[in-house]
Amino acid sequence: METLITVGVVGLLAAIGTLTIGGVVGKASSQKLSADVDSLNRSVSAFLSSGGDLSGMKSADEVLSALKLNLTNASRIPGFSGSKIDERLSFEYQSSAEAQGSNWRVYWDEALTRFVLAQSGDQPGIKAFAYNAEPEVETPNVPKRELRKAKTPMLYAESSNWIWDYEDAAASAAPGPTSITLSEVANTTPAPPAPPAGGGPSGSSFTPLTPPQFSIAGGAFPVTSFNLPLALLNPNPAGSSDLYYSVNFGNWNLYTGPISVAPGAVVAAQAVPASGQYTSSARVDQTYTALPTGLIPPVITPSAPEFGLFTNRDLTITITIADQNSPSISRIEYRIGGDPWQPYASPFTLSRNAYPSGTLVQARAVPVNPLYLASSATLRTLGVELAKINGAAAGSFSNPSGQVDMITNLAAGASSDYFAWGRDYLNYGESVADGVVLAKSWLDYDGMTFNTVPLGERFALGSLSYFNGTILEGSSADAVSFAVNLNLGISGLSANTTFNFDFELVNVINNNDPNNLWADADFVRLASPVASQNVTVGGIEFQLKLEFGETTTNGFASFNEFHVLEHKSATTRLYGTRVEVGSLNFNK
Repeated sequence: METLITVGVVGLLAAIGTLTIGGVVGKASSQKLSADVDSLNRSVSAFLSSGGDLSGMKSADEVLSALKLNLTNASRIPGFSGSKIDERLSFEYQSSAEAQGSNWRVYWDEALTRFVLAQSGDQPGIKAFAYNAEPEVETPNVPKRELRKAKTPMLYAESSNWIWDYEDAAASAAPGPTSITLSEVANTTPAPPAPPAGGGPSGSSFTPLTPPQFSIAGGAFPVTSFNLPLALLNPNPAGSSDLYYSVNFGNWNLYTGPISVAPGAVVAAQAVPASGQYTSSARVDQTYTALPTGLIPPVITPSAPEFGLFTNRDLTITITIADQNSPSISRIEYRIGGDPWQPYASPFTLSRNAYPSGTLVQARAVPVNPLYLASSATLRTLGVELAKINGAAAGSFSNPSGQVDMITNLAAGASSDYFAWGRDYLNYGESVADGVVLAKSWLDYDGMTFNTVPLGERFALGSLSYFNGTILEGSSADAVSFAVNLNLGISGLSANTTFNFDFELVNVINNNDPNNLWADADFVRLASPVASQNVTVGGIEFQLKLEFGETTTNGFASFNEFHVLEHKSATTRLYGTRVEVGSLNFNK
């Protein structure tokens, strides 16, 4: 048994060693092939840089033959001009079976003008490179490889004794002097004034003139200041000189009056003598650069200040935008709400159906001259006519439902603004714990009037009082319908409508824990977390949302629940909010 185990272990180690050595050999073979391809491609690059041509060669063998050639004009090529590869080099191709595998092989890529490595291909590739010790034997009836001529633009001279061949260009005109017709010009220069006593400085007979003075010194100015009215002042004696100026290094001009200086101009000036007593002054240069200035914002003018709520609801508003700048320096862009900026060409219209909650129009001036900056954006809000709600609210309870022995003050089909439920008396043989006082629970609603309430703003519909009585089990009401009757006036239109909501009456089991009185608090709850009803006024649909508000001491209210302590009463405000159905958030 020990001998068998030993033989098995030795066989396993031998198999692992064989696999490892085989992998190492395969990797070394692929690395060798990659290195050979790099060397071969360097020969291709040398051949091409020397003026060789491989265009039209489809196979690797054609390229190999070209690389072995000497160029016919090799003696005139600057640089290496002989064979670019050893003439003994040959290719070993894969067999058809080997080409089906994933072994690395080499192909000639005509588009890339280089040899490339691949692990697959449509035909057998080169699997290795070899050197033939024997010289290549010419095959009968097969023409010898023709020597190729280099296609390089730089070749040493072939016929000239100069380094390059060249030809002199023919002269465009025969040599000789140019004939110019001369004529006498009359001397109109006035006689110079008599020189001052003592002559010029250091005993010279000529006095240098003082340079001209500029009324505006060079520097940076707002672009809106241009063109600058520049004047040149002559500080020299009257009649002694004239002033000349040049703009942007152009021709010199006699100064006769103010110069209009454009942004970025360089103005040079010099005093030139009017007689031989003086010499020209030094030249003075001044540069006038422009500081970029912001454009003036445009003006937005709508045909109406807002969209109508009922009247003019279907009419559109025309938007006109006026550019406060010259068209030569700016153009106008605008956008609606958060839309992308777009060029403004002419007035456009907006409809309330597209913007039910109004929108924001923005416009800006954009420079077409690099000396200006874009203006700030002008904003114009187009709102919707503000709806004002007036009216009065009344409410009533109806259709109670509850336990089998439910007792209420409402008969079938009856309604009232006061609703009581539960049995607060004992029948024969019944009893309650000591100290327990029976009393009916009840709800009481008092309506209110409201005036000029903006659309979307909460307003009080009335007050709801709730007494949490102690009643006998089995006599409780679990729910009751509540109708809010509204006599509404909305922006001049009247509407009488009723909104119906359901109240859930939650009666908890009393534990009479003096440390946690709120645990015994019964409560009224709106049956829907978002209690709302819709109504149509003047063809526009509105929605009324209902919620509880602030309470008195013995109660507390959340959005849709009103809690009251056991055997206590409390009052809460009942609020409503009117909104237009389908309205969108502003600018969304």
